[in-house]
Amino acid sequence: MSKLTVICVLLLSSGSAYAADAAESRARNLIDRLVAVLPGGWDGRAVETPVGPVDYAISFHQCDGELIAGVAELGVSDHYWQFRRSGGELGLTFLSTFRGNRQPTRLVVSDMEDNTVRFHAPELALLTLAVSLTEQGLSIRVFHHHEPHVHIRLTRSEKQATDQEHVGSRKKSCTSL
Repeated sequence: MSKLTVICVLLLSSGSAYAADAAESRARNLIDRLVAVLPGGWDGRAVETPVGPVDYAISFHQCDGELIAGVAELGVSDHYWQFRRSGGELGLTFLSTFRGNRQPTRLVVSDMEDNTVRFHAPELALLTLAVSLTEQGLSIRVFHHHEPHVHIRLTRSEKQATDQEHVGSRKKSCTSL
């Protein structure tokens, strides 16, 4: 092999390694930002649902070093959202109690780009979702069979919870699913 060929191979290899490191660094940064922004109160609306728009308020709590969780109490059902960070990985457990359901769905990250983390459920292929950081707050899109199912838009809540409300919300949110 000529010296020029060897130099070209080394340059291309180092460029690929740099690109992979940069992509991994961007992914870690996005997870860091999401985990940092989640805790606290959020107000919003599920603007797209099978039953029409629904008000959607949720408070996320830091339950332990790895778990950030919240519950949206919607009247007809509760929606539990539990984000768990373990090592460099992020997982999501979601439970909707609609029609008496008590079976949570575990989701894993399938892709990350710009300000969006996409999740899929390995054991429930029909469910995917995307959580995006926006200038206004958070956007959560749920897809059923890759078709839009629910779109939730959240902004930081201006309302402060009482100590009793905060403790009750934290206890319910941090319940093991």
